[in-house]
Amino acid sequence: MIVLYYTQTYFLDATLETIQSIKHQVELHVVIELSQESKTSTIIDINSLEGLTIIEKCEHVLGRQKWKTLEKYFEGVATIEFLVFKNKKAFSFATVKTAFLFNKHIEQINPSVIHFDTLSLRAAALYCFIKPKKIFITIHDPVRHSGEKNWKSNIPLKLFSRLVKGYFFYSEFARNQFRVNHRKNMAPLFVIKFQPYSYVSQFQKNKNQVGTYILFFGRLSLYKGIDLLLAAIPEVLQKFPDQQFLIAGKSEGYKLDINFIEKYKNNISVVSKYLSVEELVQCIADSKFVVCPYRDATQSGVLMTARALGKMVIATNIGAFPEYINENVNGLLSAPQSKAIAAKIIQALNNDQYKKITHNIKSSYSEETATYNRIQILTAYQNG
Repeated sequence: MIVLYYTQTYFLDATLETIQSIKHQVELHVVIELSQESKTSTIIDINSLEGLTIIEKCEHVLGRQKWKTLEKYFEGVATIEFLVFKNKKAFSFATVKTAFLFNKHIEQINPSVIHFDTLSLRAAALYCFIKPKKIFITIHDPVRHSGEKNWKSNIPLKLFSRLVKGYFFYSEFARNQFRVNHRKNMAPLFVIKFQPYSYVSQFQKNKNQVGTYILFFGRLSLYKGIDLLLAAIPEVLQKFPDQQFLIAGKSEGYKLDINFIEKYKNNISVVSKYLSVEELVQCIADSKFVVCPYRDATQSGVLMTARALGKMVIATNIGAFPEYINENVNGLLSAPQSKAIAAKIIQALNNDQYKKITHNIKSSYSEETATYNRIQILTAYQNG
């Protein structure tokens, strides 16, 4: 079976783990969508798209040193290439032209299955050219998060709906959410499981490092509940007055309460920028544990990144967090309210409970999970 697996730089950390389960069972061709707005992610950091052609080999785009950090993940993969969209507009003649030329590349590969790891606006342009294939789509977020409504994001799914032979989700929560919001869908729905994002672990210098601060990291947005965490901090400080907190991440329109942070400047630090993978790993390594105070979520790459580095996570009990966190076993769960979040942080700090939980975290690749994912994916491909 020949499979074309189409992903984006944003989801590459998850893709690297997922393809491990099938790359030796099929002839796998991986394509990574690269555009002006996706030049920077946890794994990819490219200064410019100038001089690149539409289809480029990974080593040429990334350079030999960066490629070495990824190479082992693609051993056994038939081809691994970037699809380069230089135009900043997702809807444009240039996008359609790129899709047309890329489709010729697809015809040379002649896959029986095309698996979109999310379907972007740019990838949707392929609809005009793709000949009948078995189409599968992985849905990361069936519903847009709070404060992130965008009507354009629904276009690709509606466009491809009649062609899709099956959808994949990384949680039961996401599958159920999709089922409720897409009642007319008749295609089968499959659940696969996240693995810890092991790519980041190669940058970890000391695997048994004991941290000093409590960490929130990632893109700052309304749905991530950073304000709930801030409101919880004074209550934590009543019990642990010297406890430090670090907020690390780039804001996209969301504004932190500067007056509040200034009031607690001896306890709260902010790194307001996009972190390189090396900086991110160091931030996590230097932490006691990570907090995800989200208002709503599907699942979280933050959890899988922290887990790969052996750090415990306190998360709110929404979305798929309860499917990945076992209370008092590999993490802690809180209601999405400031007082509840404060109580869980205090619980973790009391008698260093977080250290005991940390010992239970399985941070390496799971063959059991890989076998489960393999069965789900190949069954879908064969029966679609």
